[in-house]
Amino acid sequence: MNIAIVGCGFVADYYMTTLPNHPELKLVGVHDRDSGAAKRFAAFHGARIFDTLDALLADPSVDLVLNLTNPSSHYAVSLACLEAGRHVYSEKPLAMEIGEAEHLVTLAREKGLQVASAPSSVLGEAAQTTRRAIEDGTVGEVRLAYAEMEDSMVFRENYRSWRSLSGAPWPAEDEFAVGCTLEHAGYYLTWLCEFFGPVEEMTAFSAKLFPDKGTSQTAAEIANDFSVACLRFRSGAVARLTCGLAAPSDRSLHIVGTKGVLSVTDGWNARSPIYLRDPAGHWRPRAGILGKVLRRLERGRPLKHWFGRKLPVPRSGATVPDTSSRMDFMRGPAQMAEAIRASARPPLADAFALHVTELSIVAQSAERYPMPYRPRSTF
Repeated sequence: MNIAIVGCGFVADYYMTTLPNHPELKLVGVHDRDSGAAKRFAAFHGARIFDTLDALLADPSVDLVLNLTNPSSHYAVSLACLEAGRHVYSEKPLAMEIGEAEHLVTLAREKGLQVASAPSSVLGEAAQTTRRAIEDGTVGEVRLAYAEMEDSMVFRENYRSWRSLSGAPWPAEDEFAVGCTLEHAGYYLTWLCEFFGPVEEMTAFSAKLFPDKGTSQTAAEIANDFSVACLRFRSGAVARLTCGLAAPSDRSLHIVGTKGVLSVTDGWNARSPIYLRDPAGHWRPRAGILGKVLRRLERGRPLKHWFGRKLPVPRSGATVPDTSSRMDFMRGPAQMAEAIRASARPPLADAFALHVTELSIVAQSAERYPMPYRPRSTF
């Protein structure tokens, strides 16, 4: 399937790095409203440049548009693509307002098109291994999940020096204005909704802990940098999801069942280690003396979560970025293209994407919504 990229910033290089994993996808061209960014990106990757979005959408060879613009542009760009009769795969979130996301999904349905949203980490080996372990009853009936998306105080790091492969700067101002929850909550929300179904009720709290991020932005221009959301799923499972730019880096997931506990070390790593422990959270190795030593080591230590029986995670020959985001970014668009060819609905598209977007928006700005909150969307 022929694809085109709109938005040639930092994240676009992640998609290009993983494009060779999917030879069925052919890049037709790219566009960015910043001509300098487009030229830099196209020169590095050897891509054709469309001078305007209209020119890109006028090219009949473009089947699927990857909307990799900054979040504030997601709605307008995706809307233009759908109105032009193109399928859309958007970076997260689908839109910055719930009503806008609903409009995109409604329009896509009316036109017989597909609209989906990142992230596609749920399609990775670690997520799918976790899903199978839940489905085959490895941990019994799941009652609780703790998901962490803590990215530490990145605003105190030397982020001005961060560059993507093609030389795009890390978009600090945009990241801080959008908020870490809208940027990151989708990673584990897609996993949780894939595992346990739609959320029926949520209670969230968010706060702005560090209004000065070292940029020229005022406090009013900085989004909340901490959130915690408690989610009750239709299936009966309950989850707590935290996102923040304060606590030490932690991207772990712990799933508590009636027979045991599953712990995923890093949701940004498609081949993250996964450990299985007993219902009390202990590892019971066969070797007696080793068991005693490990029990002493795990007692009262943060790393006790990473003791346990390591589950086998399938190996993949896929190329992934050599960064903290070690996942196949093009796997989502590739799966979407496959579903479109088969006249089927992509798993991350339509109502699913809308539901994850709504949950992310509410968690990011919890003060704007009455709690507990009952989502308008479902799937």
